[in-house]
Amino acid sequence: MENFDIFVKCLEGTDIIPKEQSKICPETISDISFKKLLGSVKDDYNTIRKIVVECENFLNNKNYEDVFEKEDVLEKIEQYRKLILHDIAEFRKNLDEILAKTVKKVIAKELQKWGNNIRKYNSITVEKMIDKKSPSCLAHKINQFIKMFRVSDKIKDKPTLIVIDALRNPYEILYFRERYSAFYTISVNTEEKIRQQKLFEKGYRLSEVQAIDEAEKVKHDFRDSYQLIDIDKCIELSDIHLTHNGIEISKNRDLINQIFTYVSLILHPGLVPPSPIERMMQIAFTAKLNSGCLSRQVGAAVTNEFYSVQAIGWNTVAEGQTPCSLRNLYDLYELEDANAYSTYEKNDKKFSDYISVLVTAYNSNKALENLKGETLSYCFKDIYTTINADKQKGNQVHTRSLHAEENAFLQLAKYGTQGIKGGKLFTTASCCELCAKKAYQLGIKEIYYIDSYPGISKSHILECGELQPKMILFTGAIGRAYINLYNPFLPLKDEIEVLTGVNVKKIGDKSDLTDNTSVNFYR
Repeated sequence: MENFDIFVKCLEGTDIIPKEQSKICPETISDISFKKLLGSVKDDYNTIRKIVVECENFLNNKNYEDVFEKEDVLEKIEQYRKLILHDIAEFRKNLDEILAKTVKKVIAKELQKWGNNIRKYNSITVEKMIDKKSPSCLAHKINQFIKMFRVSDKIKDKPTLIVIDALRNPYEILYFRERYSAFYTISVNTEEKIRQQKLFEKGYRLSEVQAIDEAEKVKHDFRDSYQLIDIDKCIELSDIHLTHNGIEISKNRDLINQIFTYVSLILHPGLVPPSPIERMMQIAFTAKLNSGCLSRQVGAAVTNEFYSVQAIGWNTVAEGQTPCSLRNLYDLYELEDANAYSTYEKNDKKFSDYISVLVTAYNSNKALENLKGETLSYCFKDIYTTINADKQKGNQVHTRSLHAEENAFLQLAKYGTQGIKGGKLFTTASCCELCAKKAYQLGIKEIYYIDSYPGISKSHILECGELQPKMILFTGAIGRAYINLYNPFLPLKDEIEVLTGVNVKKIGDKSDLTDNTSVNFYR
């Protein structure tokens, strides 16, 4: 943990704005006054820092169970538990009160930057790759605390239940998923207008909200993805999706019921069956695994108004064509497996020249050795929009694949249907403008989705006219969580018999039941 002077320097950042630009604090203070105000928490910071250093040494001592007596271990762990759950939170509360007196009311930008540095370098201050660290430093540190708490709970002979608030990098999720079979990622989703309103209420300026959104939505280079925030991917990987309607949490009966339901299922799988909405979204989720798209797999299911499945689809090429994941750049270059490639790909000179450039690039640094036999697939749209600078890069026309929703709709026409007017669409990623128009035309009344689409399909296509479909954020368990939570360890009937000691059939065998018979037979 850095000393106080470094903490202040990092906290200052670069966004202290002048008085005339301040909208939340007319009496904007100077840079010197800012440091002076922060000085009031210096003693608290140093006290916490001392405990943090002790905690770090304790965690890094892998044999602390053998070095200390049980009583000493429990005392230290309780001290460090208080550090995490109370002391740091109390310090943050006091810091927020001080920042509220300045233009720097919130420190979201700094917290994001610190988190990114910690993930990669295990420090909030390192900005240059001096010594390459593990890409999972933050997750590793959290796991150290989990192990520490498990030691304490084991001594106390009690189960360990941990909630991590919150993971914002997909590799952190994978880190814990590979280590703990009972690990579930829960995402809490809300409508965009509710999310922004909540941020404004917390003191975020519009520019700060926009900066956060830009940082979270930007498509990063894969090499940076280990340490940067990727909310969309984390939502995609989530096991359980909850929805927040904007009502204050203490009064939010709907959100409380959602949490209660899934915590109960985590502790006791199979207590209740899945909802029809979960059942249909699980079908869409399973369907997406058929996709051969190199960028993202998406699944969709179409039902009538009674949740009866009429069609399923996933983003893939037209029937009879080879999926992108199974096509090899070298096969195209050598003109082998000609049926897998279009006339345009084989004969267009501009396209062929670019393929040659790519092959040369792959050959020049022996990059293929790193693939270890994996197919050298390529994205047609990426190449096409690169060599045609005048074409819009986001244009969906140039993709080889049908969208999942589009594919499901076409199955209805291809194989026949009784009609789906008034029906429902379930999609793992909300509709783009093209698919939204098709859903509207088919008379879909409800569209359930997990990930929101960045375009204007909702505000421009769906929120127009007299027959507007309703967009509904998905609530429920999905993927592996669906299997785990709704699959009981043993039949409920057998469990009741074991817990109560009553065998219903044996009672019937041992007694001649009449209206006047009092029965109290047990195994």
